[in-house]
Amino acid sequence: MLLIENLVVKYGLAEALKGISLEVEKGKIVAVLGNNGAGKTTLLRAISGLQPASISSLISFEGKNITQLKTQQIVKQGICHVPEGRQIFAKLSVEENMIMGAYLRKDKSEIAEDMTFCFDLFPRLKERISQTAGTLSGGGTTNAGNCQSPYGKTQISNAG
Repeated sequence: MLLIENLVVKYGLAEALKGISLEVEKGKIVAVLGNNGAGKTTLLRAISGLQPASISSLISFEGKNITQLKTQQIVKQGICHVPEGRQIFAKLSVEENMIMGAYLRKDKSEIAEDMTFCFDLFPRLKERISQTAGTLSGGGTTNAGNCQSPYGKTQISNAG
């Protein structure tokens, strides 16, 4: 479960988020909707540890306070952030991009199963497994980015 209480995030002196609270039960899918500049990306960046939250904020995942953890520690907890846009490793192949999402894992057979799962979801990626990822279409790039992170217990996705 993901629990957020009184989330405050600032960029310099400007408050981007003020007092955000939400709870996401295990197995649920939640969409965060809002206008440009409403704070959707900032919320996801704070959960991922990419943007610091104030000390008074609480971000808890599966009962553990992750508010002040570094991003790499949050990834180890099972939270993955898929950034919007074409933010993949453009010079690597599709397969190499997918492998990057599993760099913390040692369970090769389960990694292979997860890759098969991604190819079942996005069969075009399987056809392009050796292709340089930077040459994919916009949709292909988004799919490749999404397949970098099926490896955590939870995915937090901000796909544009």
